[in-house]
Amino acid sequence: MTEAVTSHSALIGRAILAFKNESVNDFNNSLLNEMPGIEHCFKAANRVELSHEAADSESYAVEYLQSINLASIPPSCLRLKIRVPLILIRNLSLKHEMCNGTRLRLLGINSNSNCLQVAILGGRWDGEIHLLPQIKLTTSDEKLPFILDHKQFPVRLCFTMTVNKSQGQSLKQVGVHLCTDAFTHSQLYVAR
Repeated sequence: MTEAVTSHSALIGRAILAFKNESVNDFNNSLLNEMPGIEHCFKAANRVELSHEAADSESYAVEYLQSINLASIPPSCLRLKIRVPLILIRNLSLKHEMCNGTRLRLLGINSNSNCLQVAILGGRWDGEIHLLPQIKLTTSDEKLPFILDHKQFPVRLCFTMTVNKSQGQSLKQVGVHLCTDAFTHSQLYVAR
């Protein structure tokens, strides 16, 4: 992958769309591996909230908590390189369009203050620089028998995104991964 592909202007309005989160994760990890630069891995701090009855009987291994991968939270091991495209997965500032679904580009990593320096990709605030701290994200997914508190940066890689997440985006050029079936006809319509 050349330097031009990861430039600010090359990322604006471009994305690969896929129907399933597994495909998105596979694409994003493959493209990250191809990018030049030093990889940084940020580990999430996980905590489980249980009812008093369950707390006495249940205990969950750290490895199990680190393996949980839900679309609503960042991965437990967030792998990043400078210049990667990211997508914000929480509302942070409506005033500056730092909302769930905003596409960003990673500019720098401040390991002393544990912040990411990012620039907004496209839109009214294109190029505006922000610092992202790690925040506590809570999920009560019905697939889990507990509430998970997950402290991590509120972003995911975004070379590829799901068709559902692309709704509302201003994309000029897209590739659509058609190797998996769409969930519904409307999902295929949105990708078109």
